[in-house]
Amino acid sequence: MSDNALGEKLRERRQEKALTLLHLSKMSDVDPSYLGRIEQGKRVPTAAILQKIAEPLGFDVRELLRLAGYLSPDETDDRIARFKEEMKKDIAVIMGKLLAKVDSL
Repeated sequence: MSDNALGEKLRERRQEKALTLLHLSKMSDVDPSYLGRIEQGKRVPTAAILQKIAEPLGFDVRELLRLAGYLSPDETDDRIARFKEEMKKDIAVIMGKLLAKVDSL
């Protein structure tokens, strides 16, 4: 497979489901231009983004995490720990934004 196997797989699945980038964006709350850059191999999606797009594209989240290299096929290495750490960072950013919105009320 190519260097952009994940992006190609995502584009293929999106097209099989007859979704445009805009449709997928609305379903996943991920910017359509960012989705396009992932498909083109210009961006590497975070685990949080993969979680958002998995269901609309009909993927199991773990399958996408494996395709992206966050989880190994046999789960014997440190990828699960790295995934957990990334998720903690993503949650911290989201909580910070939420608190800022609440404070601005």
